[in-house]
Formats: sequence, C-alpha cells, structure tokens
Amino acid sequence: MIEFHNIVKEFHHKGKKMTALHNVSLKIDKGDIYGVIGYSGAGKSTLLRMVNALETPTTGKVIVGGKELGTISNQELSQVKKNISMIFQHFNLLESKTVFDNVALPLVLNKVDKATIHKRVKELLEFVGLADKENSYPSQLSGGQKQRIGIARALVTNPEILLCDEATSALDPKTTVSILKLLKRINQEFNITILIVTHEMEVIREICNKVAVMEKGNVIEAGDVLAVFGNPQRETTKEFVKTVIHDEIPSSVVQELQAEKRNRRVYQLKFFGKTASEPLLTKLTKEFDVDMNIVFANVTELQGTTLGIFTVAFFGEDSVLDHLYHYVTERNISIKEVIV
Repeated sequence: MIEFHNIVKEFHHKGKKMTALHNVSLKIDKGDIYGVIGYSGAGKSTLLRMVNALETPTTGKVIVGGKELGTISNQELSQVKKNISMIFQHFNLLESKTVFDNVALPLVLNKVDKATIHKRVKELLEFVGLADKENSYPSQLSGGQKQRIGIARALVTNPEILLCDEATSALDPKTTVSILKLLKRINQEFNITILIVTHEMEVIREICNKVAVMEKGNVIEAGDVLAVFGNPQRETTKEFVKTVIHDEIPSSVVQELQAEKRNRRVYQLKFFGKTASEPLLTKLTKEFDVDMNIVFANVTELQGTTLGIFTVAFFGEDSVLDHLYHYVTERNISIKEVIV
C-alpha cells in the first residue's frame, strides 16, 4: 500500500544543509495501523508528508498504491492524492464555517452535487457521534469534538489511506482514548490503512499493529508492536517502552536483595500470550528445589496479546541456577539476568 525505499530528505537554508531523513525504508501493508514514533526532530512528520507529496524526497522512492510518486504525471498524482486524507494535531477547521460546511468542504471543492454532499455529511456526523452539532461553529466545540469533525471531513471523500499527524497530542488522556477507539473502528469497518506519527507510546500501544521507531532521521527499529515492545533493542526504544511498560525493580526492593545473605540470582522473564497464564514459576521451584521471590511484575496487553514481565529472585546453588536458566531458554521464554 505504502512503500518508502531509501528515502533521503535534505533541506537547505542560508547555505547550510540539514538532512532530515537518512536512507529510510518502510513498508505499510493495506489495512495496517502503522505507527511511527520518535522525539521532536526525528523526521517522522517529514516522512508522513511524503505520502501525499507535501514533501518530496531528495533521493529514494515513495510508492503509494503501486505507483511511484516521483515518476507519474501531475494528473495521476492528483488521482492518487484523492485516495489520501489527513487529520492534524490542531484540527485545521475553518472557524467561519459551520460543522456541516467544514465536513462538506472537500466535496464542494470536488464539485459533488448537493444531494450527495448532504447525504454523505449526515452519515459521517452520525458516525463520529456529532449529528446534533451540524449547525455549530468550531469555537463552540471541545477539542475532542473538533478532532471528530476533522476525522469526519477526512473520511468524506472515501479515502483508502488516512494520515494522522500527532492527532491526539492536543487532547487530554480521556479524550485521546475515545479518538483512538474511533480510529480503530474506522480501520476495522472501512479497511482504511492508517499511518500515524506520534511521540506518545500510549497511542502506539492502544491501536497500532506495527511500529517504526525514529531517531535523528533514521529508523532504528521496526516491526510488529509486540515484537518491538516485548524486546526493545535500542536505547531510544527502551525509553519509549518504559513510559507504558514498567520493568524496573523498586529501589527499596533492590536494597533488600543486596542485604540478602543467601546465594541468589535475579532473572527477568517475559511471557507472551498463553504462556503468561501458565504456572511456570511454580514448576521451577518444584523442579529445581529452589526458593524464589517475585520482586517485580507487570502484565499488559498489546494488540490482544498478553505480555507479562516478571523479575524473580531465585535462591540456590550456582550449578542449579545455571540449569534453571537453560531449562527456561529451551522453552523459548525470554530470560536474562538482572545485576542487583
């Protein structure tokens, strides 16, 4: 559906060159909710704007719907862009127009007949839960309501791709959750591919099935959300993951472990899916005749799959604990020693 091949983007200002994207390659399949996360200046918005040709690459290829944007005619590009809509951080509504007219605007510009416009706008205002606001003005709406109108406007042309540029950054947490649920519903009911850039891990966790992590114009990790979140490799990814999945042992517990006189090792185990509910820890204590103490635990859900993180202190002889470690690894359960 959307492909980026070795994208480089350079900006020139007052004789100085700044490279915003460095050889970025990604593939977003039809039906994905693909999240791109990174800190400010990572290049994620620049990448997003390549999809609807608001930015063009210095080198590299952008392919949308099988068409390379840099090689097609202006007329073909216009047709591709008609299948793409965008929602923005600050809504971009026209304050002088009613809700109805804001939603209708893309159809008016496309010279669609009034009867079709009326029917389509009514349908979408009902869909986003604001049918009673059609005669209101943006100044009379809350932030969440404004974003719902922005979403209705984006959907009015029946797009195949929806681009979201920090779509929830200006909203409070409760409203953010409701907007994310709406986006997920759009993806499921209309099979619209969604590409969303954000600096909020909660957004990625709630609705995305795939994610790319960007840093200084580079994609440093990418893949299924569960794989990237469950086993982050780069420091920036780990920092983002920690905002929603905590795995650090409390300092008071660390002090208690350091004061413990018995021989022990501390292992962090990660369980995915069904293994999170299996009594592995109980089996380990019986199988190896060791004592244990769960010093930290966190269970979360990612895309319908349970991720359990347990940090456990095992007490016993080194040879026994070595055997325990290998026993766990042979069962394809993530385990690593935590130095305390």
